[in-house]
Amino acid sequence: IIILSSSAACVLTYFLSTGHHYWSLLVLTPVFGFLITSGPTVSYPNIVDLMGVKKLNPALGILIFVRGVAALFGLSAAGFILRNISPNITFHFYIASFLFGVSTFLQTLILCHSRMIRSRSPGYTVL
Repeated sequence: IIILSSSAACVLTYFLSTGHHYWSLLVLTPVFGFLITSGPTVSYPNIVDLMGVKKLNPALGILIFVRGVAALFGLSAAGFILRNISPNITFHFYIASFLFGVSTFLQTLILCHSRMIRSRSPGYTVL
């Protein structure tokens, strides 16, 4: 689910940069919001699948810490980029699209890695 939603968000973010009309933003923005809500929702089962139940507390602590740092510095970094590097607003959509693409790639690698580990476990059948 998270791979599909992040890849769709990658494409949709690119199309948000071309939204020069108000009606296109009215259509694309709720779809984008619907797509990215699956990230926090599905991340906990993904962590359990990847790390196991025994390492759930440290993994969730690291996840919450990274999300907090991103929330603390993300808006300031976006403002710095907007003011000093590129005053073009579409540049930020391209950066977000690229980062969603990187997220999709990393989630695909994690899925392949976890399936490879499970297939090596004795008595486990991959569905």
